[in-house]
Amino acid sequence: MNSIIQSAQNIKIEIEYDGSNFFGWEIQPEKRTIRGEIEKLLKNTLNEDIKLVGASRTDTGVHALAQIANFNLITPSPISKIKGILLKLPRDIYVKNVSQVPLEFNIRKNAKSKVYFYRILLGRSPLLQKRVWEYKFKLDIKRVEEVLPLFLGMHRFDLFSYRDEGECEIKQLELMKLKNKSNEVIFKIEGNRFLHKMVRMIIGTLTEVGRGKIGIKDIKLALELKGKKFLCAPPQGLYLKEVKY
Repeated sequence: MNSIIQSAQNIKIEIEYDGSNFFGWEIQPEKRTIRGEIEKLLKNTLNEDIKLVGASRTDTGVHALAQIANFNLITPSPISKIKGILLKLPRDIYVKNVSQVPLEFNIRKNAKSKVYFYRILLGRSPLLQKRVWEYKFKLDIKRVEEVLPLFLGMHRFDLFSYRDEGECEIKQLELMKLKNKSNEVIFKIEGNRFLHKMVRMIIGTLTEVGRGKIGIKDIKLALELKGKKFLCAPPQGLYLKEVKY
């Protein structure tokens, strides 16, 4: 038994994907998922019962620039062979990096923080409709920027989640304007962990602020668990940008 453990491999992969045509990361019966596509390919090629674990369980329609995942192999394979196999994935999934890590490395427990981007287009675009939130209202950017510091630090984000509860630490939350693109804004948010749909609910709340529907007092109450839940932004504008270790 010890010899089997010693010869096993822990393989870490970095994945980019367009989530438009997937029902999220996690496997669902009879539905196309990112984890499902990768596991199926690896199982069929390596003839092992592969279990792929992702750093983030992205939802239906959510994208990733650098999702991190790992799987164990009982029978070792060259990294070059694994890379070659993963190149056969569908066009909307691309494994950017493959490496071997220590067997004790835990893709979720070892993560220090996760970084997400959220793109909002102030208008419409047939080409970008599955990659941005096409926002039809005006946003007061100054109002939005005034409330961003309220989210920083350790808070209970129960009212910014669909079903989870608990404390999370937001390390960074900023709004970026792209050069030469006055009609697009991007939010960048980094935290030690995120509850279910928490990023999208924070973004939805910020747009409500930008429309003048709610203000600082409402957000403070929500963070004190005395308020109510606000708008949840749609999935297509959300990108997992980075997982830090």
